[in-house]
Amino acid sequence: MKKSISTLALLLSIAVVGTASPAVAATADQSSNRHCIANLDTGRITCASDQQQARRLSGVSAAALTIAIFYDNTGYDTAGGTFTWTQSRECTSGYDNEWQWDDLNSIGWGNRVSSVHTYNQCDVKFFNKVNFGGAASTWIDQSSNLGNIGDGWSNRAGSVKFS
Repeated sequence: MKKSISTLALLLSIAVVGTASPAVAATADQSSNRHCIANLDTGRITCASDQQQARRLSGVSAAALTIAIFYDNTGYDTAGGTFTWTQSRECTSGYDNEWQWDDLNSIGWGNRVSSVHTYNQCDVKFFNKVNFGGAASTWIDQSSNLGNIGDGWSNRAGSVKFS
């Protein structure tokens, strides 16, 4: 099953701690709201000063599964910021692009991911341009340094698919 999330629809539903409007949310100050969580089932994004607070404020149910975490730094270092992706079910073992995000710039993560950890049978495939254009990485389970994947994928992704 493939589920595509519209960037516009998600931007309209972004919730950032301390921010009143979606327009401001899209350009949130990364120094104070460095950790975000997206609920791919509802399209809601919540950002906060730490991962635990973002999850608490997100409304993501206890049953929601984390499928991937993007890290701004190598080595899964949370100091530079994180972006956690959740959904209600595990990914399947086939590479059928169950979820996708067509523009990482729209959430402040274009050309920013330096390491990635996946969960619940999910892998990610990065594309160096928005809308899945340009070069593509291999399917990645986890990498503490995306610079070591293929031609180097650290700070290069413009869009992503999950499977």
